[in-house]
Amino acid sequence: MKLSTYIKRYGQEAIWLISHALHMDSSWVLTRYDFTDWEAAEIEKLIVRRERGEPLQYILGSQEFYGREFEVGEGALIPRHDTETLITAAKRLFAPDDKFSFLDWGTGTGCIAITLLLEFPNSHAFMLDVSNEALEYAKSNLWRYDVRNRAEIISEFTGMNDISLIISNPPYIPSGEIDTLMREVKDYEPRTALDGGIDGMKYYREILAVNYEGYIVLEVGNMKQYEFLRKVKGFRGEIYDEGGFPRCVVIRRKR
Repeated sequence: MKLSTYIKRYGQEAIWLISHALHMDSSWVLTRYDFTDWEAAEIEKLIVRRERGEPLQYILGSQEFYGREFEVGEGALIPRHDTETLITAAKRLFAPDDKFSFLDWGTGTGCIAITLLLEFPNSHAFMLDVSNEALEYAKSNLWRYDVRNRAEIISEFTGMNDISLIISNPPYIPSGEIDTLMREVKDYEPRTALDGGIDGMKYYREILAVNYEGYIVLEVGNMKQYEFLRKVKGFRGEIYDEGGFPRCVVIRRKR
């Protein structure tokens, strides 16, 4: 098949898929007019996966977050651009050379924790997740950015006196709405990383119930959740995403 045909059918995604299938960069792909039978067969393998609804990020094996590439795949939530508001919030709370520890609750690929470790070179991360599949990607990303010696993966959290920040993009989709999501999300991304209970606020309540003194930075899914969090004692403010939605809230807890 000709390159122009792939581009006509799949747009920019065609370039990324072809590059990945043939292990060549996009500039090389754009110089091609046609492909051999073997090349076309390799390309079609990925095209079929995409046409079935598999997320592009799973096929390519990575996703960009805060200007860095993170390994991702089946069993892990795909990093989103909106989640970068959590990093913005943390950078307003701490100076670049501050020494502090933090908990990334529901770390997934580790994109939040690793970004903070890189942005705050004197920080230390505790990374919590219930998914062993997701944690394999987190471990790989820790090695990729050589920050594994400043991070600890934990299986539970009951409160720590030596952390200054809890940061989280928790599951916040109401259970009844998951089947209405795009098939790339509902059919492929892990339900445990999406399902926030009946009203989507199960894990907000769980995090806020922890006996802890310090900052809490949370991603927000909808206005009902924002209104709930805005009324929490210690609410300090919000960070808006590019669409003007209060995507992140900051809370200061004191005993």
